[in-house]
Amino acid sequence: MLKLKGEFRTAKGLKDEAGERDREVSNLNSKLLSLQLDIKNLHDVCKRQGKTLQENQLCVEEAMLKTNHNKKQAQTLVFTDNQVEFKSNKQYHLRQLQQLKKKLLTLQQELEIRTQELQASYRSLLQYQSILEKQTSDLLVLHHHCKLKEDEVILYEEEMGSHSKNTGEKLHLAQEQLALAGDKIVSLERSLNLYRDKYQTSLSNIELLECQVKMLEEELSGLICQDPENKGDHSKVRIYTSPCMIQEHQETLKRLSEVWQKVSEQDDLIQELRNKLACSNSLVLEREEALIKLRADFASYTATHRHPPTSSEDCEDITKILKYLQEQKDSQCLHVEEYQNLVKDLRLELEAVSEQKKKIMKDMMKLELDLHGLREETSCVIEKKDKETVFLQYRLQDLQQQYTESQKLSLKKDKLLQDKDERLNELEKKLTQVQCLFLEKETELEKLQSTTKELDANLQEVRQSTSKIDNEGLRSEIQKLKESLEEAREQLRVSDQNLSQCKDEAHLSANNLEDAHRKLENCLLQDKRKDDVIKDLQSQLQKLQKESSETEEERKNNRQQLLELSSELNEGQRRLSSAEKEKSLLQKTLDEEEKKIDELLHGAKVSEQKQRELTNSLSKLQDELAETKRLLEEKREQLRKSKDQEKALEEEIEALRQESKKKEKMR
Repeated sequence: MLKLKGEFRTAKGLKDEAGERDREVSNLNSKLLSLQLDIKNLHDVCKRQGKTLQENQLCVEEAMLKTNHNKKQAQTLVFTDNQVEFKSNKQYHLRQLQQLKKKLLTLQQELEIRTQELQASYRSLLQYQSILEKQTSDLLVLHHHCKLKEDEVILYEEEMGSHSKNTGEKLHLAQEQLALAGDKIVSLERSLNLYRDKYQTSLSNIELLECQVKMLEEELSGLICQDPENKGDHSKVRIYTSPCMIQEHQETLKRLSEVWQKVSEQDDLIQELRNKLACSNSLVLEREEALIKLRADFASYTATHRHPPTSSEDCEDITKILKYLQEQKDSQCLHVEEYQNLVKDLRLELEAVSEQKKKIMKDMMKLELDLHGLREETSCVIEKKDKETVFLQYRLQDLQQQYTESQKLSLKKDKLLQDKDERLNELEKKLTQVQCLFLEKETELEKLQSTTKELDANLQEVRQSTSKIDNEGLRSEIQKLKESLEEAREQLRVSDQNLSQCKDEAHLSANNLEDAHRKLENCLLQDKRKDDVIKDLQSQLQKLQKESSETEEERKNNRQQLLELSSELNEGQRRLSSAEKEKSLLQKTLDEEEKKIDELLHGAKVSEQKQRELTNSLSKLQDELAETKRLLEEKREQLRKSKDQEKALEEEIEALRQESKKKEKMR
């Protein structure tokens, strides 16, 4: 059970690691979402830049149109040759702008496709996130369930530990009691062997007594034939009692043989044994009373040992005692067989319990091997995942660095574009100012031309109409007009200079447009790079999706393995519960058997005491039999003496008869 506890703890650690991995995956998903948002922001920035570029192009086109219009107006006056070059440059720029528009449209279409793909991937990631949330909730439920199971296992281990300690102590006590019972059984067998030997000796003694009784009967029959008057009644009683005793001895021998046959066949229950023990106790009491009576009868026999009927009563008492001893012997044999059967049953039950323990240990070893394999597999998977996560982290760091660099470049480009926009705005303002000045100068020139024409006409009229006196005033006016013409010429020179400056600024704007085109090309290249980065991210997302599917499959396998382990644990718990029930039943049977053994031991002690008393009584009876033998020998000697006396009397009688015959003859 300690191994199961350790395995549960390892499973808990694995679940915690899986939760950490889920958290890492969620963090990666959040990072990916942030990257997607950044990519969307980049796309928005690119769109804004495209819009700003389009607006700038429109502004440039308007400026070019305005400049072309101004140049046309100026070229009508001075610059006819530059108009053709400017038109060719304008057409070239328009073609470039159209190409750029086409490229922007294609880029916008590609951006829309990419955005759709990113939205689909984002939806799949959201679905995967929902699946991961469900899995995390399931894992939390499983973790809670595992905690409950761990608490149950801890309680069960504590109960099993206390129960195993109690069972160990009880088994130790039972083994000690069984050892004591075995010793007592051995002692009982020895005592039974001794009783058998004593019984055989008693049988041999009885046979000897029977032989002696036969001899005495023969002698008494001879005496009865000689003295029919004095001992007629006693001889009848002796003749009547001696065959009865022989029949009783034969019946006892037959009964003994039958009892020995029945002992091998009988296999009674414990309740019957208890009843028999109670009956045997009552019989022992009766036999004790009978022994007391026998002692009293023997005392009376010692007082009247010459009378033959007392010997027959003693023989009957001896046969009864022998029957009682045989019954006790049978009961003790039955007790011994019961003890042996109980010991066999206990051994069988212990063997069954040991086999169940072996089976449980085998199942536990199998579970340990399965858990070890699962740990190795999970460790390999975790190492792979760690390597992949490290690689992905490095990749993410690289992507983050690239993203930061792209952000920096985009900021720089934004700044450059802002500067260009500001410059273009300034150029537009300057162009508008120059156009206004140019219009003003044109109006002034027209006014001056009209004034010069009027002055020429006035001069001609004045020349024709005025006199020589007014020529001086006219000359002064002409000088003034000349001065005004010179001022107008200077203004025209200034305007020419301004036009040259405008041309220079137009060249600069063309150069700026070329730079803008180059920058646009660079932006397109960067967009391509971004598209490549997006493709890499999409491939990485696909890889992550594959890895997530693999992790889902692994989690499913882990769930199946956890379910199998839980089922195996439930089976083990059922087996343990069944083993506990069997142990409780065995404990109950052991307690009952211990009680029975105690009762049987108590009965055996009582029977031993009774046997001791019987041995004492048998020793006394043997002494009494020895005394009876001695008395019989004395009777034999007395009979011999009486025979000798009878012979002497017969000789005397014959002598007296001869003397009487002699006397009669003498008479």
